[in-house]
Amino acid sequence: MANYEQTMPFYPKDMGKQKGWCLQNCRLGFHIYTPKYASAKAAMDAAKRNGTYHAGTPPNNISVPVYVSSSSKYGHVVVWDKGTWWSDGKKYSSWSGVLGWDEMMDGTRVVKVASSKSFLPAKGYWAKYDKDDRVAALASFMRKTFPAYTSAKALGPVYGDNLSKSIAEFQRRSNGKLYPDGMVGPKTYAELQNYGFRWP
Repeated sequence: MANYEQTMPFYPKDMGKQKGWCLQNCRLGFHIYTPKYASAKAAMDAAKRNGTYHAGTPPNNISVPVYVSSSSKYGHVVVWDKGTWWSDGKKYSSWSGVLGWDEMMDGTRVVKVASSKSFLPAKGYWAKYDKDDRVAALASFMRKTFPAYTSAKALGPVYGDNLSKSIAEFQRRSNGKLYPDGMVGPKTYAELQNYGFRWP
């Protein structure tokens, strides 16, 4: 399977809760306000025609709409948010009857195939709560190269508080070259490369 990266984030707290309006509910969670399809079934059929539909469960590092079995002739769509399921504003730890997932949310792209050469994600920077294997590689590099200010708790694929603090300290020590915001964009990435960080 190809690697995918997020192009539009999902905001669970903004997901709609109106019963019978699953496509709209999911779309609102991605901050997409213009509808394209009349139902989840119509969106799934379009995804199959357009080549953005994938059978089975999505990868763990992305948030995407997932079409699931339903007794309704209009179908049903939920959101897979990096391993957590959301339906009509409610959180679930598992879901049965998964049919497949879509790179698009009601006609708007929310993920794309990741370039194998690119370290930075599609949005252009890494920030808190991003989850990806590239974050794990960054955390390992920071722990190995700068153990004085990189806790072992920073390790792993989630860009958490500990990694953010470590990156902010790295930025503070850059003699004014970098703003200490704790995120990794092009400038911080370039400076990390000066210290030996490589991807892949």
